Amino acid sequence: MALLVRLASGPVLLSGDLYHALEAREKRGVPPFNTDRAQTLASMDKFEALAKKTGAKVIIQHEPRDIGKLPAFPNAAE
Repeated sequence: MALLVRLASGPVLLSGDLYHALEAREKRGVPPFNTDRAQTLASMDKFEALAKKTGAKVIIQHEPRDIGKLPAFPNAAE
């Protein structure tokens, strides 16, 4: 599951559990614990298409380097 948030500063797309690291996104890496590789890759395709269509900033929620890209409270909704 992913979440598209439309902020005043622009759209942000949160990856949920789709990606666990920046490298997984770059290499389309599927974790060994995912039960359906083809379904995961299809989800990645849909996610990337949505990111491109909306121009959203992508945040990989398990990636410490991405957390700093989010606006801090109380400006989080801007």
